[in-house]
Amino acid sequence: MLGGNSRNRTQTRHVLGAAAGACAALTVLGLTAVPAAADGVPDFRPEQWALQSAGAQEIWESTRGQGLTVALPGVSVNEEHPDIRDNLEVDTEFGGNGTDTEQGTAAASLVAGHGHGMDADGGVLGVAPEAELLVLPGDDLPGAIRYAVDAGAQVVLLPEEVGTDGDQSEATAEAAEGGTLVVAPAGGEEDPNVLAVGGVDENGGLVPDPPETSSVELLAPGAALEAAGTDMGLNEVTGTPYAAAVAAGAAALLRAEYPQLSPEQVREALVGGAQQGAEGLPLLHLPGAATQAAEVAEDNPLLDEDLVEEDSPDVPVWIWFALAGVVLAIVVILLALWVRRSSKDPYGVAAERRTQDEELAAERAERARAEERPSRRRKGGRRRKG
Repeated sequence: MLGGNSRNRTQTRHVLGAAAGACAALTVLGLTAVPAAADGVPDFRPEQWALQSAGAQEIWESTRGQGLTVALPGVSVNEEHPDIRDNLEVDTEFGGNGTDTEQGTAAASLVAGHGHGMDADGGVLGVAPEAELLVLPGDDLPGAIRYAVDAGAQVVLLPEEVGTDGDQSEATAEAAEGGTLVVAPAGGEEDPNVLAVGGVDENGGLVPDPPETSSVELLAPGAALEAAGTDMGLNEVTGTPYAAAVAAGAAALLRAEYPQLSPEQVREALVGGAQQGAEGLPLLHLPGAATQAAEVAEDNPLLDEDLVEEDSPDVPVWIWFALAGVVLAIVVILLALWVRRSSKDPYGVAAERRTQDEELAAERAERARAEERPSRRRKGGRRRKG
């Protein structure tokens, strides 16, 4: 695994009586469970301090990332894990889904884990639990980044810090131009098109073996995080890759809520709306980021007319003329039929004349028959007497 460590932890469900007792104990101690399910159904998912620290639940009132795709290139995942399988797609364009699934599975669940379902059975909730996950295993990160952008991913989460690969830098630049925000663990080369994220623990301190602070643009929860494990259970993970996963989920929420914003505007909102963290670095705070994003969105139309024009297919002029001709011909035909129908004996004169002609012909025939009957009697005459 790159840049982090984990500790296996199997989640066990207790009977309802024991769970009720645990909830009562938490109430007495004044602790807050996360997050309560809808309609008053208790949520037995593990306490996830990262969600509370980032203020994700406040944003969930508006969006949970629905309609948004986050791509994870360069990792493999446990496709059958119940916390991610319902919104997960694994594309093997650049390599098969391997057996080393620890980092990928954990990161995927931190971005968009949906737990075991909507009935509060348990499991991990990601920052954007209704977003879609596109996993692209393989070593070709530049190719996978370009592929993810073409597939419509609005956020790309890199598994490791940015290296010196020039092709990768070109790919991230193309992603930014294509409307995709790239997020990566801090500690590598500076890339103006990548949001570099460092990690903090629950007390606000930097994670063990932190990257150089000069390479960190944003801090996010990255220590002792409950995440989906390789054994269908849970792992507790620590490291900058997992802090980057939390930040990627946050970016997904903003992009889902404000689709008119560019990747750079979303990035500025995340950094500008942050709170002060360790070493004076900005610490992820979604409510503040959403406030900044909303202010910028007011000045940006939801529909980018330039993008619409660019995306519109070029249609030859002769096709437009042909279509116009067909429509005009149909209109003329319909108009002619209407005129013919409406002008055909509109006042019933012809019908009245036919009736009169028929009556006159009948009278003449009757008169002719009447004239023939007397002439026949005169022709016979009376018989002469002998």
